[in-house]
Amino acid sequence: MLENLTPEETEAIKELEQRMKGDVPSKMLEDVSLFYRFLKARDFNLKDAELMMRKHIQWYKANGIEDILVNYQPPEVLVKYVPNDFVGFDKEGCPVRYCAIGNTDYKGIFKAVKFTELTKYVSLTIEHDLERLKSQSKKLGKLLTQIVYIYDFDQMTLAKATNKSTLELLLQGLKLYQDNCPERLKAVYIINASLYFTIFFSVIKTILARDLIRKIRVFGTEGWKEKLLEEIDEDVLPAFLGGTRTDPDGNPLCNTFINHGYPVPEKYFFKSSEKSLSQVPGIKKLMVTRFSSVDMTFDVGEPGTVIEWEFETKSRDIGFGLFYQESTKEEIAEVIPKQRIDTSMEPELGMFKCDKVGRYIMVFDNSYSWLHPKEIYCRATLVNPKDQETRSA
Repeated sequence: MLENLTPEETEAIKELEQRMKGDVPSKMLEDVSLFYRFLKARDFNLKDAELMMRKHIQWYKANGIEDILVNYQPPEVLVKYVPNDFVGFDKEGCPVRYCAIGNTDYKGIFKAVKFTELTKYVSLTIEHDLERLKSQSKKLGKLLTQIVYIYDFDQMTLAKATNKSTLELLLQGLKLYQDNCPERLKAVYIINASLYFTIFFSVIKTILARDLIRKIRVFGTEGWKEKLLEEIDEDVLPAFLGGTRTDPDGNPLCNTFINHGYPVPEKYFFKSSEKSLSQVPGIKKLMVTRFSSVDMTFDVGEPGTVIEWEFETKSRDIGFGLFYQESTKEEIAEVIPKQRIDTSMEPELGMFKCDKVGRYIMVFDNSYSWLHPKEIYCRATLVNPKDQETRSA
């Protein structure tokens, strides 16, 4: 990868490193392919690559990715019912994951966790694979940077392929992957694809980059076992995927390390609750009409101040993000990437520590809605460092 760079590409990498000096978290800098990957994803356009990287750093910090392997404990429902399992390494040493997507109970999962929680869990699996890439690179004496995915569409139904909520959330997830994991994808093998996959993929591919689409190989019920064995050793590949690997008891389904997807029990579902914030004294009511957004601004005069917020919508979801502006003459920067949040089950609570003084802008965005205005009940406060110490005493 980095051995065959042109002089122009080498110069672009040096320039991007210089532009980003002091802004990149230390753990990200451990990745020697970092600047190359972002430039490659933007056809070595320096301006576009820098913008992409700065947005990624904001997302990386906002979601606690640097310490996620140590500090994040995923909910039991995700561990048990989201099939996204590490199989082993392909013949070149890249991690391979298997997902029984056709048998996944996405409706049940989204009744049990918020999209942000699912995103964090997927981010955790990616970080585990990045650690594996580091170890394999050291072990094999060559740089490895990419991951292989096998998506099994067996048992995909029309209801799953056309479910609006599932498709919307998967689209958001794919966009997050594209924006934050450039050039991490080595190959995607779609197996057991049927007519329902065609319906599903016609929606999903609208947001996929051309380079990513070229890495997707689609198979029906035949031909994929032979292809997988070209890329993955038979003693690594589970028997049900065409290899020879089984559980210790000889089970070809490899249930000891492969989750084949199961219905999510109702005991994990959110409990519906009465809307409560509208009755709280001092709550602020915001009306966000369709195709519009509403801002709340906070002037922070002391580094280390924390913004705390709590809000709920009367119905449906709302886009939410936090932005920073050092002064009225400066450009506005995104510090918490905008995302759609559903508070139908419980209010959304959050906090952000402000490292810089200046103006912070909380945005409630309904620009995507063609039909529905949104009624929001919100309260937000600033907590200065001294008051934080009093709380923790």
